[in-house]
Amino acid sequence: IQTGLESDDLAVQRAYVTAIWCAPDAYQEKLLELARKKLGNKLVDPPLYDNKISNSSFQREKFNKTGSETTILGGQLKDKTIIRHLKPDAFLAWQKLYEDYPMWQNEGFDYVPIEPIQSYHLNKKGLVDVYSGVLDLSLDAWKKMGGKFSAALKDDVHKIRTIVHRERIEHGHMHSANFCLRFFRDADGNVDFDRKPRIYLIDFDMAISK
Repeated sequence: IQTGLESDDLAVQRAYVTAIWCAPDAYQEKLLELARKKLGNKLVDPPLYDNKISNSSFQREKFNKTGSETTILGGQLKDKTIIRHLKPDAFLAWQKLYEDYPMWQNEGFDYVPIEPIQSYHLNKKGLVDVYSGVLDLSLDAWKKMGGKFSAALKDDVHKIRTIVHRERIEHGHMHSANFCLRFFRDADGNVDFDRKPRIYLIDFDMAISK
């Protein structure tokens, strides 16, 4: 794993990053520190842009995933916005959870732990085009790196799941790959790996309100 992380090939580095959890516990922290030094912010990049979306020109590309369609944007919107295309009922369940910030505040959150909705409109196909904020990597991916704060993040996941069920929302696939992290950055945009990231429930394409 160390040899892979020391490679100059980003694809090789990323492949070995996801194997850190296989190393003995005593080595995982050292390997993650090496990964941080070699990859920097790229360590927490989401898999959305593996198809080399441009930073310099506006692009629209479909992101291959199960369930609803998602459109990836390039240019100035890269790393900031994606478009999800959902059935209205699924969107309304998502919107209900996202807009009820007083409820999340009462539950002890200082932010809304639901995928951010920036704007939305009904398209010609009868689907809702939802412009949503881009987060970092998934909790599932972070755990494979032997990432810090796993126990505290697991507690957050349990709390979010409990609240979503209480609000009578059926998400449809509330597994760890659909909980994404957002790390804090310093003034220069560098990830602060020593501060617990925020966690968000994403991907509401199968959601229904009971």
